[in-house]
Amino acid sequence: MKRFCFSILAGLLTACSTPLPPRPPASTLVPRAAAPEAAPSAVLKPARIEAAESPMAAFERIRAATAADSVYFDFEGSAIKSDQTAAVSEHSKLAIAFSNDHVTLQGNCDERGSREYNLALCQRRADAVKQSMILLGVPQERIETISFGKEKPRALCHEQTCWAENRRADFVDEWK
Repeated sequence: MKRFCFSILAGLLTACSTPLPPRPPASTLVPRAAAPEAAPSAVLKPARIEAAESPMAAFERIRAATAADSVYFDFEGSAIKSDQTAAVSEHSKLAIAFSNDHVTLQGNCDERGSREYNLALCQRRADAVKQSMILLGVPQERIETISFGKEKPRALCHEQTCWAENRRADFVDEWK
C-alpha cells in the first residue's frame, strides 16, 4: 500500500510540475566595479563587450572609440556645460566597467593669459571633470589630473575657433 501511495504522489508531482524556462546565455556585460551610490538619474550601465573578447581587448576597443573625446569650456570658465556631460558620462562608464582603467584628465587652455593663470585655470578644469566622474561612481584613486596650460594646443591659429578648441580637458585612459 505504501508503494502505491508513493507512486501516486510521485505521479501527481510530476504531472503538476511546469517546465523550467531555458537559462539565458551567459551575460556579455562587464560587472560594475564597487562604487559609492550615485543619484538614481546618474546610474550608469556597464559597457558591453563581445562574448569572445577578452576584457583588455574590449577596453582597448572602447578606448579607441572614445579617444578623441574632450570636454570644452567657456573662456575663463571651469564649469562643465550641459552639452559636454556626454563625454564625461561615457568615460565614467568605461572606468566603472573596467576596474583596471586609470584615467588621466589633462587640462588645457588657449594661448591668452599668463602662464601661471592658465596653469591654475586648466587645473580647475581637470578637477571639475574629476569631481563629475567621482559623482558618477568612478573611484577617485583611479583618476589623476594634470594641467598643461597653453603648452599643448590642438589648434594653432589665433582666432576664436582655435581658442575654443584649445579650452578643453582631455581623457587619457590606461589599462593598469
